[in-house]
Amino acid sequence: MKTYLNKILCLFLCLIVLCACKEKEQKATETQQDRQTQIENYAQSLMAEPMILDKQKADTLINLYNRYIADFPDDTMNAYYLYRMSNIYANLQNCNKTIDCLNRIIQKYPNSNYVGAARFFKGVFYKDVCDNVEKSKEAFEEYIAKHPNSPRVEDAKKLMQIDTMQNPTDILK
Repeated sequence: MKTYLNKILCLFLCLIVLCACKEKEQKATETQQDRQTQIENYAQSLMAEPMILDKQKADTLINLYNRYIADFPDDTMNAYYLYRMSNIYANLQNCNKTIDCLNRIIQKYPNSNYVGAARFFKGVFYKDVCDNVEKSKEAFEEYIAKHPNSPRVEDAKKLMQIDTMQNPTDILK
């Protein structure tokens, strides 16, 4: 009788533990989805006036992205959030943080759909945000080598060509 009671008690405790774990996992998923919704809503409010970038709102959105990435390091949304952060930093003319976001995509999320765009925009941002033509050329060359069949390869080649011209309007001829 005592063994039977111990088995029932043990089964009951296991059931409680399993239910508690499942509930905790469900709450984490809901939190993750809630956070994604919060980020998207805030991003849309920031983009409501596309010609004016409010630095304070941009900083808040960057903090939301960074906290999400820290809390959910393996989530597939992280490459997308890093890509968007790179664009915000580029608009704020912050060279180092722009490039850092793109490098993080390439290094931490190598299978992401954003890797090609990250490599391409490294070339663009090195030139336009960082004013570094040499690094821009290196980034475009890496992009062309790693993504030879991409539709942006011709754009990368033309952008490198513009950087070496005396008069960039000659490319139109």
